[in-house]
Amino acid sequence: MSTTRKTTSERIDHHKEKLEQMQNELKTLLNKQKAEERKARTHRICQRGGLIESLLPDTILLNAERFKVFLDKTVANKFGRSILAELVTEQQAEDAAETEVTAGTPSGANESKTG
Repeated sequence: MSTTRKTTSERIDHHKEKLEQMQNELKTLLNKQKAEERKARTHRICQRGGLIESLLPDTILLNAERFKVFLDKTVANKFGRSILAELVTEQQAEDAAETEVTAGTPSGANESKTG
């Protein structure tokens, strides 16, 4: 018999330690994912807000309450919602078509074909 064999208790301790390490890594990865999502959201909000201000510079003069009223009356109405629904449907169709194209392409096939 070898004296280097671990007892059941030692093996349990070892697995508990590994489990704790994996839980910590999961927690770290989840926090990183949340941070990336927050960063993407902040970027999107700033980009879209800047676009509104560039197209409609007078909105800069409005306070938050009046800006919301402006959006309610011009965009968040039945007509605006129908346009948004059309655009969302188009975007989803484009995304689905793009997914089908990339899913049907073997990995790396596009990269090997150069002009």
